[in-house]
Amino acid sequence: MAQSLFSASWYRVADLKPRLRGHVRVHDQMFRGVPWHLLEDRENGRFHRLSPAAYFIVCMMDGNRTLRDIWDLTEQRFAGRTPAQDDVIRLLGQLHGADLLVGANLPDFGELERRAQDTGTKKLMSRVKNPLALSLPLFDPDRLLTVTLPLVRWLFTPFGAVLWLVLVAWGAVTAAVHWDQLTGNLSDRVLATENILALLLVYPVVKTIHELGHAYAVKRWGGEVHEVGLMFLVFIPVPYVDASASIAFREWWRRAIVGGAGILVELALAAAALIAWTMAEPGLARAVLFNVALIGGVSTLLFNGNPLLRFDGYYVLCDAAGLPNLGTRANKYLAYLVQRYAFGLDAAESPVVAPSERLWFVLYAVASWFYRLVIMVAIALFVAGRFFVIGV
Repeated sequence: MAQSLFSASWYRVADLKPRLRGHVRVHDQMFRGVPWHLLEDRENGRFHRLSPAAYFIVCMMDGNRTLRDIWDLTEQRFAGRTPAQDDVIRLLGQLHGADLLVGANLPDFGELERRAQDTGTKKLMSRVKNPLALSLPLFDPDRLLTVTLPLVRWLFTPFGAVLWLVLVAWGAVTAAVHWDQLTGNLSDRVLATENILALLLVYPVVKTIHELGHAYAVKRWGGEVHEVGLMFLVFIPVPYVDASASIAFREWWRRAIVGGAGILVELALAAAALIAWTMAEPGLARAVLFNVALIGGVSTLLFNGNPLLRFDGYYVLCDAAGLPNLGTRANKYLAYLVQRYAFGLDAAESPVVAPSERLWFVLYAVASWFYRLVIMVAIALFVAGRFFVIGV
């Protein structure tokens, strides 16, 4: 049974006259020939993606029109593609839940103060709710990044790209030539107590340079970076920067470069470390170089740079392929196929916006699930080879 356009709850919201708060900004983007729109909450740095119909409804919310008037205008504009009234109610609820709507023409300053307090409380709770992934903001780096940007701006030029390609190619050839030496007795070498201690010391340094790559990429194209801090992953300090300003970039390739900047930095570090490793004498320096290459090379290719896991490579793929929220929407599409064709639920809703997304969704959902399973088993077996109980 097809979903009805009308809702029994419409009368409860039809006479409301909502409008967006003054600090909300709208950014336009194009994905696979379909326009999308981003609402940016400048107070907390969060973004909310809207379809064309939802965007039209939001644009009509000027504080004077009622939702009944807006619904009539939407019917005229979208004809057979008019969203159902229940969808409009859900949109209204989501905007209200995100604290993006106000119902009066003048701001309620008491409300603004309460909102600021609530935002601070929510940020604090989000940082401490998972004891194994605590985050601690340290300072606002935007001014420092602005001052130092001229020192690294050349890296974001064709010359910088060519230099990166030469370095990584040199590192790849070096790895191939010394492959047996690099991989011989690998598990015992990596999981040896002294090497684990070296890894714990090297990892935060590599990740600091990784995060600087994201930060400078945002600054290169006019974005702002207002938070740098430490995240304690299983009590191991790992630096982070808030590069979310790049979400508002109109050009997909700029967003992709920001998302992939950390990957590019780590691959360059791994290549340089491998080259230096071949020239170093056995000892502490050589062990450090080996671990830099291990973190920047192997872990980047298997984890952070792999689009099948939701790390940097995933966001690069979303931007490069024009598939926003790919992982979530791919899983929803598989659920839709099961509901629609296995259980015959005609009311099931498909997340597909452009026809070409269907094959992407199926392939990605299956491949990402399989890859996560393989990686989980491989890690368990690798660790079990040295520490059987932990591996199990």
